[in-house]
This record gives sequence, C-alpha cells and structure tokens, in this order.
Amino acid sequence: MKKQHSRRAIRILKRAASHAVLIVACLFALFPIYFMIVASFSTFPLGAISASILVPRPSQVTLTSYHAILLDQNPSFVAMLTNSLIFAGSAALIGLGLAAFTGFALSKFNFPGRRTFVYFILLISLFPSFVMILPFYLMFAKLGLIDTYIGLIIPYSAGAVVFSGILVKNYMDSIPDDIEEAALVDGLGRTEAFFRVLIPLCLPVLGLAAFLAFVGPYTDYAFAHVFIDTSNLWTLALGLYSINSPEGQGVQNYGLVCAFALVMSLPIVAFYMAFQRWIIGGLTMGAVRG
Repeated sequence: MKKQHSRRAIRILKRAASHAVLIVACLFALFPIYFMIVASFSTFPLGAISASILVPRPSQVTLTSYHAILLDQNPSFVAMLTNSLIFAGSAALIGLGLAAFTGFALSKFNFPGRRTFVYFILLISLFPSFVMILPFYLMFAKLGLIDTYIGLIIPYSAGAVVFSGILVKNYMDSIPDDIEEAALVDGLGRTEAFFRVLIPLCLPVLGLAAFLAFVGPYTDYAFAHVFIDTSNLWTLALGLYSINSPEGQGVQNYGLVCAFALVMSLPIVAFYMAFQRWIIGGLTMGAVRG
C-alpha cells in the first residue's frame, strides 16, 4: 500500500511539475502580446517603459494611437495595407502555383539529375533571402523595375517557389503512386489527374505553403526598403519602421508602435483562421519534416 501511495504521489508531482512548466511557458509566450494590447490602449509616455501600464487604470485607456495610425498616417494606413496585400497576395498565388507544379515534377517524374536538383533547391533554401537583394536590384535597375509592383512580386514569388516546392514535393511523396495510376486507368490524362486527384489530396500542404508564402512578403522590410523609393508603394513594414524609428531617433511612442503592429497583424490572423484546417493538416501530416 505504501508503495502504491508513493507511486501515486510521484505521478501527481510529475503531472503538477509538467503543468507548472507549461503554464510558465504560456505566460512567457503570451506576455509580449498582452503588453502590446495594453500599451496600444494606454497613454504611454514617450520613450519610457513603466510597469504601471501592465494594469492600466480606466482613465489611462484611450484610442488615440489607433486614431493616429488609421486616420493621420501619410501615406495612409489603407494605402499601405493595400500595397502589402497586393505584394503578398500576388507572391502567394504565383509562388504557390509554380510550387505545385515543381513539387509534382520532383515527386512523380523520374528524370536524370532529379536528386541533384532537389539537393540544389535545398542548398538554395539555406541561404538567407537578403543575399539576393543586390543581384535582383542590379538586374531590375537595368530593366526599369525598381519602384514597381512587379519588381517586388518577382523576388517574393521566387522565394515562395523554392521553399513551397520542397513542401509540396515531400507531401506528394507520401501519396501512393497507385492513386494517380488508377486515375490514368479511368481515362484521365496526366494533367487531369494532377488537377482533379492530386491537388485535392494536397490541400493541407497547399494551405500551409500559401500561408507561409503570404506571411513572408507581408512582413518583409529588407526587400521593400531597397526596391521602393516613393511613398506611394510603401508597405506596412515600411510604415511601421517609419513610426518606430523616425529619422534614426529610436522608438518615440510605444503605444503608437504597438497599435500599428496589432492592426497590421489582423490580416495574418484572418488568413490563418480562414485556412486553419488546411494549415494544421499540413503541419501534422508531414508537410514540415525535421
């Protein structure tokens, strides 16, 4: 009896310890979000951080920061949001379409050098994206594509193809060839089998790839800073930086920055909620492998 009680006590202690660790980890992860929400609604002093804002008094709650970013920005917040959605949406659609064909070819076709080509794509994906800024800039400057929508959509789409192509290829590897062969026996062509059979089966990984291909360009600062000269094409990342560090002076208004970042994150949250089933399916069914 004593041994059973001791074992039970040990199990309870282990469970309590694991729950305590998880609670601390959750609090650690959620605290920055809580801080941003509270700071965005408070009269936060310029250039100073105070612990008193963590539990703000009702008199400190204000919508001044949201009013400033939504109505007083130049260029307007709506214009920057529109530009960001155009860049990110176009890159996601183009990159995803090309990645689907790339993954299909690498997974279901046997051709000389296929393994070498896969390793080459993996090698390219290891390099940070900003190393391509100078080559793209020099090439696009000669083509007159600097400060244009196309000048940013092309490198964004290229980056999406490299990463998403590998995701789709890995996922299609898990789909038995018998499924495609059965479709061919039923009279479908290779192209029809791809669109009518394989694509529906790949919706989880395509949803994940689309989400990742959208988030990257939407939050990118490096390419946008180099390729955009006029404020008419500013993205939200550039707008956030402009209020975050005006003229290199550092953060001047934390409430304004937090409010801008929160509103900026809403399209990403909406995208995730709309395609949550496919995104989670892609993550849990082997789309991302360690």
